[in-house]
Amino acid sequence: MNFQEFRNTFHSQKVFSTGDIAKEWPDFNYVNLVNWQDKGYLLKLRNTWYAFPDTLKSKSDLFLLANRIHKPSYISLETALRYYNFIPESVFSIISITTAKPAEWQTLVGHFVYRSVQPRLFFGYQPVEKQHLTFNMADPEKTLLDLLYFNPNLTDIPDFEGLRLNREEITRRLDLAKLTNYLMHIDSPALKKRWQALKKFLELC
Repeated sequence: MNFQEFRNTFHSQKVFSTGDIAKEWPDFNYVNLVNWQDKGYLLKLRNTWYAFPDTLKSKSDLFLLANRIHKPSYISLETALRYYNFIPESVFSIISITTAKPAEWQTLVGHFVYRSVQPRLFFGYQPVEKQHLTFNMADPEKTLLDLLYFNPNLTDIPDFEGLRLNREEITRRLDLAKLTNYLMHIDSPALKKRWQALKKFLELC
């Protein structure tokens, strides 16, 4: 197998698996992957997933990677909070929601964390197109509800002060009717109570 032919086939995908390779070349010799890694032509990300060293440069690339290496999943929690400018701090992990098992991987290109929910709670995300890529990102409303869902300690106004939430940006982006519909779907009195506390803190009442 010629490496240039291999690169031409998979380079535009950003990230690819041995399953992708098998579909293209059923008789592929996987020793090639080891040799190309040794030469610095390929990066092994985890288990069966690979990328070329020059392809994963932007946040959008990493969001796409997060979606692909653990399916189904969408970006949420602190990563989405920063994406929407709801918090000022940089977030160094890519944090996702999945219906699969929770997982955490430190790779050569970043740290990926997956929090697990029941299938009925796996909603409230949209495909985002950016830099010719498409990745799944929680919408602003589900981002806040995911934050409350996974942080049951957030129950009163003082609990939110340490988050340094950007009230102005949240107020600008948030669709309260949509968030209310999400709460009705989730049907959790405890989550509703936490939302009321956050709503009061954000002065949305």
